[in-house]
Amino acid sequence: MIKELLKNNKLFKGVEDNILDEIVRNTDIIDFEKGKTIIWKGEETTDLYIILKGKVNVITFDEKGNELIVATFSKGDFVGELSLIDGKPRSMSVETLTDTQVAVIKRNFFLKLMKKYPQLCLQLSKNLVERIRKTDEILESLAFLDVKRRIVKYIKDYGIFEDKKVYKIKKLSHSELAKRIGSSREAVSKAIKSLSEKGIIEERDNCFILKANSIYEE
Repeated sequence: MIKELLKNNKLFKGVEDNILDEIVRNTDIIDFEKGKTIIWKGEETTDLYIILKGKVNVITFDEKGNELIVATFSKGDFVGELSLIDGKPRSMSVETLTDTQVAVIKRNFFLKLMKKYPQLCLQLSKNLVERIRKTDEILESLAFLDVKRRIVKYIKDYGIFEDKKVYKIKKLSHSELAKRIGSSREAVSKAIKSLSEKGIIEERDNCFILKANSIYEE
């Protein structure tokens, strides 16, 4: 069962059965309830966590407690790869959005495994590049887009494009949306109100709906 779940993981895509067998023999399975912290920012742990089921948020925060949700991962993803590679403290926290099950792989074992099976290095590198590109997009958004434009971009990036007319995404609380675009709840509430008054965004059927041909202008 665990082997099949690992086989479908992005990190182990195309990896031979004998490698997967060795990984399974050296893997611990841990269950976390919804709302639990798997990894704390700054802690000195270096394990790799493979998500077998459930969903997690990767979060960073400042000294005042303001949060930014950097990514959301689910079954088939993994977290903790940076500390796995360099052995340094965690750069971000990871919290469960649902009841979650993970496979935990120790750093020393995984590093030996990569030396033994170089294809794992390539797989890890591909996934790291993908995540770096997404992080670059977040930085660009924070640097160059105001709150209204960030909201529009978020809906386009994560919404479902329906009938070539609208982008539709499940409605988030203004506080949750603020954490995802790097803003405050107050600023998001003000921006949503303005976008709604301009007819750019509708709140209907527990969703945010953005017209595909909407162009936001100050």
